Amino acid sequence: MFKIVRFPSKLENFFSSLKTEFLFGHFEYFRILVLLIAISWEDSNISSLCRHLDQRFFTHRTRYNSFLTSVRWNPEQVLSKKAYEILKILKLQKGEPIYILLDDTKKDKRGKTMDAAGWVYDPVAGRAVWGHQYVKATLLVRGITIPFAIRLYVKDKDCDELSVPFFKVTELAADMISSFNAPAGNKVTVLFDSYYLCPAVINACRKKGFHFISTLKSNRNLKKRGKKLKSGIYSQYCFKTFNKLKMKIKKEHGIVTYTYVDAGVIDVSKIGKAHIVFSRKNKEKQIIALVTDNPKLKASEIIKTYSLRWHIEVFFKDSKQLLGLGRYQNRSYKAAVTHLHLVSFAYALLTHIAITGTCAKENKNNKQRQSVRDLQNAVRTIVWDDTASYLKELPNENSVFKELRHILVAA
Repeated sequence: MFKIVRFPSKLENFFSSLKTEFLFGHFEYFRILVLLIAISWEDSNISSLCRHLDQRFFTHRTRYNSFLTSVRWNPEQVLSKKAYEILKILKLQKGEPIYILLDDTKKDKRGKTMDAAGWVYDPVAGRAVWGHQYVKATLLVRGITIPFAIRLYVKDKDCDELSVPFFKVTELAADMISSFNAPAGNKVTVLFDSYYLCPAVINACRKKGFHFISTLKSNRNLKKRGKKLKSGIYSQYCFKTFNKLKMKIKKEHGIVTYTYVDAGVIDVSKIGKAHIVFSRKNKEKQIIALVTDNPKLKASEIIKTYSLRWHIEVFFKDSKQLLGLGRYQNRSYKAAVTHLHLVSFAYALLTHIAITGTCAKENKNNKQRQSVRDLQNAVRTIVWDDTASYLKELPNENSVFKELRHILVAA
């Protein structure tokens, strides 16, 4: 590993439009931290990140710590601004679909005095954990994931102390939907699981003119021909009685076969009339109910479209494992919020590099989508190439060797 001596000019294009969103020298702290998170696998606390900086050229790490608790910029506003810029780069065609993917994740924390931390149920761990809960909205266009918004959930009992208003998890999700302004001529579909299938989220979709596709809990009430039914019971009846169809969807981990039954339009409690499809993946016994308010979609299209929600699961996995999402130690609420947005910006930087061809030349003609790790390596190459240019600018070999002794230190 080597230490960074200056900010690479090749990455200026990603950050330049955001400079006016910051006061004083905070823009410099912002772009340095985003760069460090993008190239520093797993580490995202300030002490670990700043080990990658040559302190002869950069300010002390305490300044970066101070930036985390700064209120001199609006993280939510700046992140959404970058998302719109990436959409503009993609030059969407009229009628081209945009998907909003909603989900939340948890991160366990050790600090009992950490702001906004509390007991939250983690379905992955299968138990309650002490930590933070994050609600995330990403945009998906042409298979490209674009971070749009992220919120730290704060329980009602902690809101007064932190001077923040209380919002339920579903209300945070609804607010994200409401804040997205789709480009003219592009249709938006919001994808989420059954937890978000509630009036707050549905009303937000309807007010914006967006369609939605969601899973349906087995205990949800349905009404067909005046008869009340439970979704789970009716799904079993449909699979035994109606004609079953099959379809295959190609995913990164292989081909997935779905067996499904089109249940048609049914009254769903708290939603109204909606199109329901019951499906079963591969040879699994569990039947999943999918519901949408889009009457134009065929059953196979509903299944294929909802399978795209998997991209946000990949986002969380990559962000946690490779970008250090949640690996902060600062106890401040503001620091936690800043961290979440910095990680989202690091992901957005990698997305920007992938779609603009800023990365290494050998990848330009590679049609296979690059992984986050590949893109991180591409950014590291950009940084190293810029460092090599810096070394070439030195007057003689002795100066080069002297600099290398500073740079090539285990960071």
